[in-house]
Amino acid sequence: MWPTGYVSRWRAAGDSGDVPIGPAMTTLRSVVAYLASMIRCTGIVYIVVQIILWHAFYTAVAWRLTGPVLAVVWGVLVTVYLRRRRPSPFLACADSAVYIALALCAQQCVPPAVRDDLFSWLVIAMSGQLIVPAWYAPGVVSVVLTLISPLAFWAGAARQPVTDARTLAQAAALLFIVGLVHGYGRRALYRRAAAADAGLDRADQAARAQYAILRASIERREHERLVHDTVLNTLTALTRTGSVDVAGVVSRCQQDVDLIAGALADPDELAADRGRPAGDLLSEVRAVADHMRVRGLDVHVETDDRGEAGKTVPPQVVMAISNAAREALSNVAAHAGTGEAWVSACLTAPDGDADVPCRLRVTVRDRGIGFDPARVDRTRLGLQRSIAERTAECGGQARIWSQPGQGTVVSLSWPDPAGEALADRGLAPEDLSW
Repeated sequence: MWPTGYVSRWRAAGDSGDVPIGPAMTTLRSVVAYLASMIRCTGIVYIVVQIILWHAFYTAVAWRLTGPVLAVVWGVLVTVYLRRRRPSPFLACADSAVYIALALCAQQCVPPAVRDDLFSWLVIAMSGQLIVPAWYAPGVVSVVLTLISPLAFWAGAARQPVTDARTLAQAAALLFIVGLVHGYGRRALYRRAAAADAGLDRADQAARAQYAILRASIERREHERLVHDTVLNTLTALTRTGSVDVAGVVSRCQQDVDLIAGALADPDELAADRGRPAGDLLSEVRAVADHMRVRGLDVHVETDDRGEAGKTVPPQVVMAISNAAREALSNVAAHAGTGEAWVSACLTAPDGDADVPCRLRVTVRDRGIGFDPARVDRTRLGLQRSIAERTAECGGQARIWSQPGQGTVVSLSWPDPAGEALADRGLAPEDLSW
């Protein structure tokens, strides 16, 4: 699975209705829609205040309330729409049509004293409305709508007695300037948002390519670990024995084949064949202990499942941790000079959401001859790749403690507790809580 697959994809329709846009453009459109709803709410409040201030004009002839009431009702509907849905080109055109009709026909609903004024309710309502067509209508249509609005206001006002032609011209110019500002803002910010989305797409493609390379490298290294954990370990064991037990060799080779097949198979199919659910760490640890007992190692297993949280462990993590524990036990059998080992596995359920993966720790210890970690050959694959790297690649951490004559402790934890290595911190075995 792609590592950012849990991130919600920001996809919407562009001006034509079918052009996909990215997160930057979607965010810009959402912010503008919120701003448009706030401006529309302010315009509604202003219209109500104008009605209250000029109540004598409106109460004298009741039909004069038709214009402002229509503007308030339409403004409320558009505001609710902007809050719940993404603005569409159809909304932009319909919104402009309503206000152009008001500009042409509702001049008689404006008190004569402010009919050609910059602060009449009609001028304020139309200036606040221009943001919707300027930002959400298709490119050419948005230019036409922002130019028609001031012309419609001029034409509607010119049909009525005008007290000051200069003020009327200023009001029309104000609407024209507001439209130009929105048009320039749309052009500049849309261009920047499109460039940001293009850059994000390029970065996403590069990240996917790097992820594919990394995944291929991880798979190759895991195959190398499997060869080391199976074929190389078996051949090394055969060279150290004086006599060859044919039945034992055949049994061990069959176990190696099963291990490789299990690592290459789908986790769910493998779990069905084994009769236990995928992601069951405790069962995998017990199975590893059983395999090592067949090879002659006396393994004592202690498990602790707190809250039955094992089902929330990803199958890939279970495979990585169990294989790392298998290699740790193989090292005990091959190098520790003892035939006995102890394994403890602990699962801790999270306190909150049950879907959150639990924390786990698997500890392998022995009372063998031990070794000095500082003198381990860096080219050896067992500790470095089969245990440390394998655990780190699934998001966990492996801690190894050992001293000559005092045995060895290998602690595997997931998720990574972000702690430091035991050797770097100078901790004792009892600090591992085993």
